[in-house]
Amino acid sequence: MIETQRHRGTEIANFLPLKLSAQSWKFPELILQCLSVSVFNFLTKNLGPSLIKSAIFLLLCFTGCQKITEVHVEVTDHQTTVFSGEAMVMQYKIIIGQPLNETQIDQISRLIITLFQEVNQIYNKWNPDSEISALNRLKANTKVPISQKLETLLEKTDEIVSLSESRFDPTIEPIQKLWKKSLAINQIPEKEEIEKIAPAIGWRNIHFHQGIFYKDHDLTALDLGGIAKGLAIDLIAERLEELGYPDIYVEWGGEIKALGQHPENRPWTIFIGGLTSEDPDDAIDTLYLNNAAIATSGDYLQNWSVPAAGPDNKTTYFHIFDPKTLSPLVTTAHSIASASVMCGSCALADGLSTSAMLFPNVEAAEKWAEKIRQQIPEVSFWIVSR
Repeated sequence: MIETQRHRGTEIANFLPLKLSAQSWKFPELILQCLSVSVFNFLTKNLGPSLIKSAIFLLLCFTGCQKITEVHVEVTDHQTTVFSGEAMVMQYKIIIGQPLNETQIDQISRLIITLFQEVNQIYNKWNPDSEISALNRLKANTKVPISQKLETLLEKTDEIVSLSESRFDPTIEPIQKLWKKSLAINQIPEKEEIEKIAPAIGWRNIHFHQGIFYKDHDLTALDLGGIAKGLAIDLIAERLEELGYPDIYVEWGGEIKALGQHPENRPWTIFIGGLTSEDPDDAIDTLYLNNAAIATSGDYLQNWSVPAAGPDNKTTYFHIFDPKTLSPLVTTAHSIASASVMCGSCALADGLSTSAMLFPNVEAAEKWAEKIRQQIPEVSFWIVSR
């Protein structure tokens, strides 16, 4: 049996892992700013051999707009307890490898809500009240205190910037905003617009040490979407393990971390789907996760086609931006279409999968991947082109 990564309607279906773009973090109604949580309904019923019982807890998370977030809970005939729902417009699924009582279900449901609330309040650039949004509005050379949690993520980001040879760079935020505004109307930015923003791009423009942050340029801004999702998955798994649950599968937006094993005494099993097929028989690979995480980046999630000279009469850009060229990547016959990374940390896998996409071709990416493996032997890569 394969643990899946997305759902199609109410039926479980197998999809290739997806790394959602920074734009997918947009959550204008801020559902996760919870003022109160109440569990008010617990139902069980016999649904046949494939599902012994189903329990749905509706966790009401009210904002000023009185929006509601739901955490659905299912206990399957494999004796796993499955928590699922949506956070910041991305689907999540968390599997605990044992049946749980009502108190345990309530405890884990609250942990999930609290963790996503934390992510939204600290790392989500689409939340104007988040800590990262405040830093993005900061004027140059203005020193401000930052939380330990944000500083820890910036330290992890700094490691990935170094490993990627500066290909991974969250300071691309202002240039991607400029490009996306133009691409939305089938145009590209003017050269003068890009040149105005260029000095603000570069990890060298931000500084943090012992809880203090400042930046060198007014326009410098951070998009942590390329690592914060992986960090959230790491944190959920870590906190569940601390509560005494050794067998865990956590998935959010297509990225996955698994600890322990499935209660059928087998590893948690997933597959990396092919570029044009969701059939496991056409998979790039089947993986058995045990205390490991996987993230995938690809050129298929968000695209823009702009009229251009040439045989195709268009240029197709996709959502990953190159800090060296100050432009989005272009889909070509030789460009990388998908990069998957497996290692112990989902945050690291998240950043490295994006980094791999930024090479001109598979051969160049594989040479870099070998250097990474020499430094971090546990890391595995799957890099493919069309």
